[in-house]
Amino acid sequence: MANGEAQEQQRERQDRFSRLMFGSFPSLATGEHKDQGNGIEPPSLPNIDFMKLFENVNTLADSLQQLKPLVKKITSLVDLLKK
Repeated sequence: MANGEAQEQQRERQDRFSRLMFGSFPSLATGEHKDQGNGIEPPSLPNIDFMKLFENVNTLADSLQQLKPLVKKITSLVDLLKK
């Protein structure tokens, strides 16, 4: 019985993780899973402004390039403190 209880606890941990990461899944035992051929269309994605997204990514990349010399100076300072 102890082995069965351990398997049940492991399954519960996996279920908690799955629910945290992916949300709740329909139970396969009750037959609630979705089939692709049942005529239900997947939900549409929200409208994404790709130009705004690329501008933000570009701004982030520029900021990282400006911070690179500062990080190098801090790294050398930390190396000096280690010695």
